[in-house]
Amino acid sequence: MTNTPAALLWRYGLGYKWQILTGIIMVFIAGGLALLQPVLLGSAIDNLTNPTANHDAILWFALGMVGLAVLEGLFRFGYRFLTQTASRHIERDLRSDLFRHIQTQDQAYFQGIHTGDLMSRATNDLNQVRMFLGMGVGNFFQTVFTFTLAMILMFNLNAGLAAIALVVLPLASLAFFLTGHAMQRRYEKVQAKYADLSTHAQENFSGIRVVKAYAQEELEIKKFAEQNRQYIRNNLAYIQLSGMLWPLMFLVMGLASALILWLGGTLVVENKLSLGQLVQFMTYIGLLSWPMIALGWVVNLFQQGMASMKRISEVFNAAPAIASIEQPVMPAAFNGTIEYADVGLKYDQTWILRDISFVVPGGTSCAIVGPTGAGKTTLVNLLSRVRDADEGQVLVDGVDVRQMPLVELRRGLGYVPQDTFLFSMSLADNIAFGLTDLDYTAEDIAHAAQTARLSQDLAQIPGGLAAVIGERGVTLSGGQKQRTSIARAIMRDPQILILDDALSSIDTQTQAEIVGNLRQAMQGRTTLIISQRISTIKDLDQILVLENGRITERGNHQTLLNHNGLYASMYRRELLSQELEEN
Repeated sequence: MTNTPAALLWRYGLGYKWQILTGIIMVFIAGGLALLQPVLLGSAIDNLTNPTANHDAILWFALGMVGLAVLEGLFRFGYRFLTQTASRHIERDLRSDLFRHIQTQDQAYFQGIHTGDLMSRATNDLNQVRMFLGMGVGNFFQTVFTFTLAMILMFNLNAGLAAIALVVLPLASLAFFLTGHAMQRRYEKVQAKYADLSTHAQENFSGIRVVKAYAQEELEIKKFAEQNRQYIRNNLAYIQLSGMLWPLMFLVMGLASALILWLGGTLVVENKLSLGQLVQFMTYIGLLSWPMIALGWVVNLFQQGMASMKRISEVFNAAPAIASIEQPVMPAAFNGTIEYADVGLKYDQTWILRDISFVVPGGTSCAIVGPTGAGKTTLVNLLSRVRDADEGQVLVDGVDVRQMPLVELRRGLGYVPQDTFLFSMSLADNIAFGLTDLDYTAEDIAHAAQTARLSQDLAQIPGGLAAVIGERGVTLSGGQKQRTSIARAIMRDPQILILDDALSSIDTQTQAEIVGNLRQAMQGRTTLIISQRISTIKDLDQILVLENGRITERGNHQTLLNHNGLYASMYRRELLSQELEEN
């Protein structure tokens, strides 16, 4: 179902309809009380011009106006409280659901949109929607009700003056309608540039090591400054258009008041209108000043709110390409047997993988080796459904992974990717990140760290496992980050363990120690290891050699050496490299 901006806003607003409706009713009551005050004021002035006027009558008029003002203030507070509360709750619901929806997207979605753009939609755009709902809706109904009722009362006083006011006053609002579309286009440019600015800052902060390593600080500062200047220029273009409206509307209201005073004063002199009625009429003009100006402001909020809601709805309308089917199927027993049956995958019209068929029995290990770009990572990504195969099947315990519940499938996997990502929290929390409950102990975390050979570095990290690391693990070395990621996968105790070149940043000695520890951790679970180092995988149950998206060799270490193909060539180069290092 496509979520249009209006439909999406309506759906979320329905959850707080009684608060909003009660607030609107309070707006009507407050507007009615405000319009009663000029009646009392006009009667009080006419009473003053009456020779029989007395102090008691004036006192009662004054007390009546005070009472109306107090009641009006209470109802205005009530309407503001209710509508603002509802708008804050709608903002919260939208932000929570937006975050939840973004979490359901597949990785291809994030390759097509910048992080800063998503952050802008989840913060700045939602703030604009809240402003429209909290301030715009109430002021719209207040304007319509106050204008309608005031015009009825003004026509009742003097039809001629009311007709003039009816023509002149809406000009204050018309000034905005004439420029509304241009303002919306300029505001969309402001929001788009804000997203670019956020993206540039986010990428620089995340990649600060690279920026500093290549001494690009000054260049990045200049790029950011230029984007900042463009953001200011877009803002100024928007402000120039919107800023001229307010003085224009005040000018229109001032001219309207002057015109009514001149014509009304003439009627008073000619005894066709009492002084109290003229004051009452002028008070109505004063009361309508803000609603007429507010109408332009409300339209401004509406333009901004709907432009922001359009950007938010674009995210909600993005359906994940990888998702669970309506009636998923789970294997009778999750043993971890993996089967690729004639699997093929292509990007555009180019086949990346073709005719891939192999079986990894549950509880056994399998290595995938081959040159860079052969498709090794893509191959294992099919198992976790980062991508789906274009032909053939990937099965776990006899069930196609596309038929399994996506969450349950991935819960059964422990994945250590090439690009290690760590969160800005403690080292212990990073290790326990893959768990969905808190049913673990500090000893469990320490054991996972020991298996990944991370425990030997804890003495060098202030605070040890309790140390809060920087964003993306910036305070750790590449090897420490990889070992933390390995500990995270082990901590999860998965039935299928996938290591995607997870030891590339680790020295040979530590690698051998980790592999030794992993052999115990691999007992009883299916293990897939991608590696460029033969020493890491030579003892595994089976080894696949991938070239140009096809399996060209398969077998154990000795079988592949006897075959004297690519695998044997890679092994000889590795032995030669080790000899050169030792010498």
